[in-house]
Amino acid sequence: MRLDDLWAYVLGYVRIRVTGPSLERFMNMASARGHRLWGTSRKARSLECNVTVRSFRRLRRIRARTRSRIRILERHGLPFIFYGLGRRPLLVGGALFSMALLYLLSATIWFVRVEGTERFDAGLIEEIAAAMGVRPGTLKSSIDCDEVARGMVLAVNGLSWAVVELRGVVAVVRVIEKDPLEMPEVFTAPADIVAAKDGVIISLIVLAGRAMVKEGDTVHKGDTLIEGLQPAGPPPVVLPGEREQPPPMAWVVAQGLVKARVWYQAYSEVHLHTIVHRPTGRRWQHVRLELAGRSIPVIGWWNPPACLYERHTTVTTVPFWRLDERGIRILTTVYTEVVSEVRDLSPQIAEEQAKETALDMLQKRLPEGSRPVAFHFEVAVKNDIVIGVLASAEVIEDIALTQERR
Repeated sequence: MRLDDLWAYVLGYVRIRVTGPSLERFMNMASARGHRLWGTSRKARSLECNVTVRSFRRLRRIRARTRSRIRILERHGLPFIFYGLGRRPLLVGGALFSMALLYLLSATIWFVRVEGTERFDAGLIEEIAAAMGVRPGTLKSSIDCDEVARGMVLAVNGLSWAVVELRGVVAVVRVIEKDPLEMPEVFTAPADIVAAKDGVIISLIVLAGRAMVKEGDTVHKGDTLIEGLQPAGPPPVVLPGEREQPPPMAWVVAQGLVKARVWYQAYSEVHLHTIVHRPTGRRWQHVRLELAGRSIPVIGWWNPPACLYERHTTVTTVPFWRLDERGIRILTTVYTEVVSEVRDLSPQIAEEQAKETALDMLQKRLPEGSRPVAFHFEVAVKNDIVIGVLASAEVIEDIALTQERR
């Protein structure tokens, strides 16, 4: 559609039929006065064309001067659509109401589906999700999926991961349960929280017990972080003239959250000059037969290799034929001639390879699911023979470990 046709549709246009003795004169006078006529089709005694509403009103003088008659055949454009809708207010109101209702229905959660449960009841997960706002009839804009997922992991002891996804009018709650062997131990006797590994404390929240460290302290594995000791009640009443007495204390199971910066390291070396073996293509094959504890040469024993070689042996056991407990075995040894070459690496390339290897080793040592906040690489060894790189990763993790008091 051309721009002129689009503009005519916006302003409105009509298709007319013109009859009279001077149709050519009618068209010439309309064009001379700037009236656009398009879609023209000529018949025996009539002329059909499209004209804008504005130009149609100005064709009266031309019609009178050419003694023509004009009849409207069709009406097109937005003005006629709006005019027709204005005469049908109930239709317009119903359409607007339907659109608003459709938008409201599509913006609302109507179904909740739970996936990934094995030991837990899906109904229990649905109830917990409903308590956090994920229920049928809730607007999707009012649901914070990340916050709900974090709350479910904290609320349900036994979930290691959860995610909430909004798919149309369905809220999908996907969970991963902890392995039964990883379920936390329940302590009944007094217990402390100790450091599971070395680190620097960045966050300490005491739920039960008494804090023995503070944020910024460096702790080592086994250090007591939260002691399982807390006041058993209010301090005794102090009478005039008496000393203030400390409140009675009671041993409890310490509880709390301890976040710390923990560092992991990995070291890798790359030699600047390495000896590699390159095959030349020459090969020898020896075949021996072993039976009853004896080795019998069969093929190639008279042609031993007199060079540097790599050896690969395959053992084949003859089925259904046994002279002893090991049976009869065929040993095929292939000798491949190789030549030694010295491969030199530049210090820059060796350092990059050492970094990549150290990083791979470091990532394998990191706890599953951990997210390092920083990596650091240090060239620990650099000489004419070898380059060694020490890779370090800083990880924020929970180092709290509940340990029964002895």
